[in-house]
Amino acid sequence: MTVRPKLDGQFARVAINLAIGVVGLVIVRLIALSLPMFQEAGWIVKDRLTTVAGAVIVVDALLLSVLVRFAIELRAYLLSRFAAISGLGTMAASLVFLIAAAIVYMDFKPATRAWPSIQEVYLWGFFAIAAALLVQIVVLLYRDRDSIAALILGQPVRASSNQPSNAGEQTAVSVSQ
Repeated sequence: MTVRPKLDGQFARVAINLAIGVVGLVIVRLIALSLPMFQEAGWIVKDRLTTVAGAVIVVDALLLSVLVRFAIELRAYLLSRFAAISGLGTMAASLVFLIAAAIVYMDFKPATRAWPSIQEVYLWGFFAIAAALLVQIVVLLYRDRDSIAALILGQPVRASSNQPSNAGEQTAVSVSQ
């Protein structure tokens, strides 16, 4: 019984779903930016937030939902594909969340012009999110460094310490490429 083709098919499905979602939303965003009725509609908040900026914020919020779904599916795929490296899926998901946070920070910036009182909370909130995600990635890299090095070098990967093992026996998992 082979599992690899099924898992590769699963990854292909995840990648295609991401591509369809991103390309579709980029097309919708370009259409919204070029439609004259959005440009001529005026302001949501007088002299601070235009209708076009509001439409871009809505489309980017949908893009974030596509990225979050991708991160969840990527984490599940990596957990099943590289079971010996338990933190790999979480690291990949954290990187996708970090990219999503950067997109939100850049694209939702017009909201800070519309409501200047939220500017400090906006900046420090995103700083805290980015710092937490980076700390999580570093901790997981440090925890799984031996397993990752063994995988890269093509050596047997030891089972992680959070899995139960038999009375002091070392368990090795062979990873074939």
